[in-house]
Amino acid sequence: MMKDCKNYLFFDCECANCFDGIGKMCSFGYVLTDDEFNVIETKDLVMNPETDFDWYLFSPKNTCQLAYSKDYFRANPNFDHYYKRIRELLTAANTVIFGFAVANDVGFVNNACERYYQNLIQFKAFDMAKALEKYYGSPKKLAEWAAFLECDLSQIKTHKSQDDAMMTMFTLRELCAKQNVSVDDLISQNKDFFASSEIEAQRAEERRYRKEVMEKIKYYYNKKSRAPLNKKWAGKNFELQKSCYTDIDRAFNIVKRLYDGGAMVFERVKGKGCVVIPEENLTPELKAKFESLGKEIVFAEEVEKIRT
Repeated sequence: MMKDCKNYLFFDCECANCFDGIGKMCSFGYVLTDDEFNVIETKDLVMNPETDFDWYLFSPKNTCQLAYSKDYFRANPNFDHYYKRIRELLTAANTVIFGFAVANDVGFVNNACERYYQNLIQFKAFDMAKALEKYYGSPKKLAEWAAFLECDLSQIKTHKSQDDAMMTMFTLRELCAKQNVSVDDLISQNKDFFASSEIEAQRAEERRYRKEVMEKIKYYYNKKSRAPLNKKWAGKNFELQKSCYTDIDRAFNIVKRLYDGGAMVFERVKGKGCVVIPEENLTPELKAKFESLGKEIVFAEEVEKIRT
């Protein structure tokens, strides 16, 4: 019976900066192989990010600097120029895509499509970081994993997208060889290790929403209502324990109720004051901590039941 052949695509992105939670891509590196890891094509698509570079990327303190100079990046075309080729690579039939901590890279591709008003590229990629941690039990950086698996890194430059993609290929090949597992079995046993462009787009939208609501919450910090709707909390200073922010809408509701009740809300209360926490999240350890700091514990549920 003839073998059902497929290709593997390994990719990695570098960004000029990720300010405001948006990656501005400056390179897309890839390695395309057959299912026996023979390299068909490898390339670094270096691009002008059309934005400022994060100063730290070229700082002497940064031990993993970008592979090219700012001038070289800016001398190349922008993402728009490469969009068609990147889309072809990421949507090619009979191709399995891999990356390392790949949800980040999937998000960077989404960011680039949004920045240049291109259609979102629908694809999913398998995360080798999760696979390696599952088999060996502890997190490591990509280069550390490649060294751990005794890959030949003599021609590799870290933070060069093409070479990071090559290291990702090395780790898959060596993991399968050392664990005596096929790529197909690795994937079928760990289907939840995939990151998809659709899910990452949803997560990005959730992060944007959280940021918007958080800005509304911060508006009330250090302020006292001149016309409180009631005086339940008058004269008291509050902070919210971090578990309150799990549900950002609930956190906003609590802060607004405290403000309307005559309280002042702070990011952190200095000295004595009140701390709001959902009752289910109050552990003996937290209770002891708050008491040692002289903080009065107020349950979120108590704040929520007060009518404004």
